[in-house]
Amino acid sequence: MDEMRSPAAAPAGALDVSTLPPLGELLEMLTAQLTAWMPAQRWYAHKGAGAPEIGIRGWAPLRVAPDHVVVLAAVSVSLAPAEGRAQEALYQVPLVLRHPEAPTGGREEGSEVGVLAVPGGPLRVDDAVRDADGRAALLAVLLSGDGAAGPSLSLASHRVRPAAPLPLGRPMRSRPLRGEQSNSSMIVETEGAAPLIVKLFRLLQDGENPDVLLQGALTAAGSERVPALVGSATIAVTGIRTHALLVQEFLPDVQDAWRVALRRAAAGEGIEEPARQLGEAVAEVHRGLAAALGTVPADPGTVQAAVARMRERLEAVAAEVPQVGAHRERIAALLEVAAGVPWPALQRIHGDLHLGQVLHVAERGWVLLDFEGEPLRPLAERNLPDSPLRDVAGLLRSLDYVAGAVRLEHGRTAQQWAADARAAFLHGYAESSGWALEHGPLQVLLAAFEADKAVYEALYEARNRPDWLPIPLAALERISAPGAAEGSAG
Repeated sequence: MDEMRSPAAAPAGALDVSTLPPLGELLEMLTAQLTAWMPAQRWYAHKGAGAPEIGIRGWAPLRVAPDHVVVLAAVSVSLAPAEGRAQEALYQVPLVLRHPEAPTGGREEGSEVGVLAVPGGPLRVDDAVRDADGRAALLAVLLSGDGAAGPSLSLASHRVRPAAPLPLGRPMRSRPLRGEQSNSSMIVETEGAAPLIVKLFRLLQDGENPDVLLQGALTAAGSERVPALVGSATIAVTGIRTHALLVQEFLPDVQDAWRVALRRAAAGEGIEEPARQLGEAVAEVHRGLAAALGTVPADPGTVQAAVARMRERLEAVAAEVPQVGAHRERIAALLEVAAGVPWPALQRIHGDLHLGQVLHVAERGWVLLDFEGEPLRPLAERNLPDSPLRDVAGLLRSLDYVAGAVRLEHGRTAQQWAADARAAFLHGYAESSGWALEHGPLQVLLAAFEADKAVYEALYEARNRPDWLPIPLAALERISAPGAAEGSAG
């Protein structure tokens, strides 16, 4: 008969989950730390809305390892009522739980959410995106296809090409992508495989995420104007079903169009040919989206609703930014004209297109990123067909911003550079799309969309960068000048 042996001493930092409170109870204990931590994160969309009330709406374990646990939590944020209505948002927050003395080696600065004093603890809780073990657990869900399930929350993995091999079982490195605003992304480098980028959508709203839907449609059509989509995961929690993550091709060692344009403008180098090619690329993407997802006529009700939103924005911003108020009557008159001219068919578009969303890739040319649309708009709105002219206007405004940045940062004018670049971009788009952007109703519509974007920019700059406010104000002056709708490219 074998003798019973005493168990070996647990290694430093070992985590015996049987001695801990249940995961659901642990997460409920963490609400105070989450209340302090979440508003300080760049992806938190409710800054300035007051102190939130935090709640756990669902969770699922992603990994239980000898020295750590990774759990995906759906965290509700309740805010003070606005206009008599309660506000609640739902965020996706993956966490790593381990003993504070446990060796990690892969935890980035700023990862700590808090420390819990609990039986079997204490436990340090970290943001999984800033922790190598946390990222590995998230990646495993996507790459294995196994998904995850827990109380009131489930995660399912979807691959674009289920039969395509994925780099399972190979040495893998990952790191968080810096500088993001509304989401959290991870770069994944695997031995013998092309690098990938995994994007975690922080704010959850019911419905398909355009970033997955649109890039997936273009990938399926064979387009090289977007990074190839590899897969995604959907999350179901408290009556919401939406995309939680996506994984796609990562394009290393490339610069975005903003940096390229800013460098050339500061050096006095023209960019007309690249700008023309960018116009062609945007038109190609629009054609691809129309072919894959269809178009709808711009009926009078839809047109009136779109222009009404522009008017509402104009009135609200003019009330807050007096300099915009000086242009209110002329911009309002432009919008009135835009409401009465024929609109081209509506379709799915990028929705938040600017030079920072475009990369220049050798052998492929311009590649467009981040089809999520304006992050602060409700997901249902971002999934509606819109005018391609919104994307065109976004890039015109972005080229104008290059000239403004050169003046502010280098003290020299680049207005003619911007005028030439804008004209070249429009020429490329018109030539590739067949649209007569240089005259008629389309020119009126383009001026209206550009004015609407400049009004939005004015509010942002007034609140965040007052020194930059003259950039959108100059655009409003130009657009609202007599005859401006006949020369928006300048």
